[in-house]
Amino acid sequence: MKKTIFILILAAIIINGCNKNDNDKTSGENSLNSELILSGQTYSIQGFSFESGSVILYNPASSTSIPDIFALPDTDPQNNEVTAYLDTENPFESFALAGTFPTSGEALDFYNNYKEVKVSTYVSFAKPVLENQVWVFKTRNNKYAKMLIMKVNTSIKNQEPYAEVTFKWAYQPDGSTIFP
Repeated sequence: MKKTIFILILAAIIINGCNKNDNDKTSGENSLNSELILSGQTYSIQGFSFESGSVILYNPASSTSIPDIFALPDTDPQNNEVTAYLDTENPFESFALAGTFPTSGEALDFYNNYKEVKVSTYVSFAKPVLENQVWVFKTRNNKYAKMLIMKVNTSIKNQEPYAEVTFKWAYQPDGSTIFP
């Protein structure tokens, strides 16, 4: 009898451990791209939600949730050079550049040791987004995230400017300026 109870308790612990709630995700690595995806008669674009910790499709005409950030392409006036930037639907300035570094190792060290938001001036866009940058983002709910830009790809795809940004991120869901 004791052996059966022990096995049942052990099984319950294992099952509960496997049912981790993904909504509790507060850090990770993701990529966003600017490719437009046809949804019915309108287009959607990838966006990233720090609260859910995931990439979601956003269609301004029909989406009920608004992602925090989008990766978009930008071109020079002659359409020769494509760069990437991050945008938001926030009604206020939300991005702050915390640092730019010559190597990925230095950028990662700074990102890992950046434990408190130490910026006070924000801008409307993270522009341009370059590898080895660390950005701070303030959500529409006054919560904070930090992002390490790991990789940026830009090109002309299907005769349109295209941008893809890979980033490491951490989110502070309680609204404090201190990262765990």
